[in-house]
Amino acid sequence: MKSLVIMLMVVCFALTAPFALAVGGGAVDGGGGGGNMVPELGRGGPSLTEDFKKGVALLAEGECKRAATKFLKILKKVPRNAETNYLHGLALQCQKKHKQAIRFFQRAKRDDQQFFRAYTEMGLSYLILGRPDLARIQMTALDKMKLTCRDRCPSKLLKSVAKLRKAIDRIEGKSGETNP
Repeated sequence: MKSLVIMLMVVCFALTAPFALAVGGGAVDGGGGGGNMVPELGRGGPSLTEDFKKGVALLAEGECKRAATKFLKILKKVPRNAETNYLHGLALQCQKKHKQAIRFFQRAKRDDQQFFRAYTEMGLSYLILGRPDLARIQMTALDKMKLTCRDRCPSKLLKSVAKLRKAIDRIEGKSGETNP
């Protein structure tokens, strides 16, 4: 069981790799409906944008606590930003604060119901907390979205579904099986 928890932690932290792209100047979006992760300049000015970029860079470097501080500063001024809520959740998850992280993943979903990675990360946190039943609820929501788009699903949705399904299957001992 301990090795399974460690494996889940590795899966959770695997998302930090895309943030290296943001630091290097590549385009990164939140995994949801598609859009720029940086909060709009008109809503907070250049200082918020700079804080956001610094937070992303800190998260990519594994400086989770400092990244969380940057994202929280932004959320005080722009509380309904799905991307920032999601990244703050990742920063908390990185610090093994899964209960707190879940709240921010919920907020990201509230602000963008197509923010697929928020469902996945919430499900992974639930698995780490020993709540596979709640992780399966996130899986069901992703599966419903997949049914809606059928053969035209965005790759981000397909990746999110596969990642969470694989983690749930490992917990339930179904390593070789695939779900419909």
